[in-house]
Order: sequence, then C-alpha cells, then structure tokens
Amino acid sequence: MPPIMDTILVVDDDELVADLLRAVLERAGMRVVVHTSGFGLAVAVRKHRPALVVLDVNMPGLSGVQAVRAMRALDPTYGIDAPLLLHSGLPHAELEELAQQTGARGWLRKPARAAETVAAVRRALGQQPDADDVSTTPEP
Repeated sequence: MPPIMDTILVVDDDELVADLLRAVLERAGMRVVVHTSGFGLAVAVRKHRPALVVLDVNMPGLSGVQAVRAMRALDPTYGIDAPLLLHSGLPHAELEELAQQTGARGWLRKPARAAETVAAVRRALGQQPDADDVSTTPEP
C-alpha cells in the first residue's frame, strides 16, 4: 500500500459520489474526509487542515463556489483556506472559468474514471501522477 498522504477533504452533497471519491482516493493511499454541504466548509477546513479540497460546484442551499467565497472572506489569521480542485458536471469552459475565478488548482469533470480522479488530485497536490493515471486535461 502506498504511504498515507495529507488529508483530502471531499465536499459533495451527493453521498454516493462522495463515498465513491473517498473509496477511489483511499485506494490510492490518500487519507480522505467527507463533508456533504457547502455550509460549514470553513469549519471543516479549519478542523481537518486538508492539503486539498475536492469541491462539488453545484450543491443545494450554498454552492461550492459560494462556500469558498464566504470562507475566503473570513479573517485569514484563522487559517481557513486550502487549495481547491473543482468537481462538477458543468461544461469544460464553465469549469475553467470557475477555476480561474476561485484560484482552484484545477478541475475534474463528472463523471470521471478512477484513474482520472487520482491523477487530477495528484496534480493539484503538485505531485507527478503515476503511470496508471490518466490525464484529465480537456481536449480543445
């Protein structure tokens, strides 16, 4: 089994998707915590101090993007910030734009294969994807 990495915080209102992401990332040797709402994102980030937040863009009540903007509006001395990887079924162009607006390290379009997910997370963490990982860079 690969060594345990820093914590990855998966935020998705769909528990099946969140559980699938957890299973895929844990199988790749990552430690994963799941949060199922945009509400409380700042608290979850502060509590778990994740190396990366894999964030569902469209969630009811408070979208992922709204939650990030609210979190980042808080006093930075509280240490409530983390790198982002956006996760959504939105078209490529919209995801690219949201990634630029939020300063995300990348994005992953739903549904994604397990290898694509792991590769995207590794890239967002600044790591080299394994040979088994597949590039998620969209084709023009």
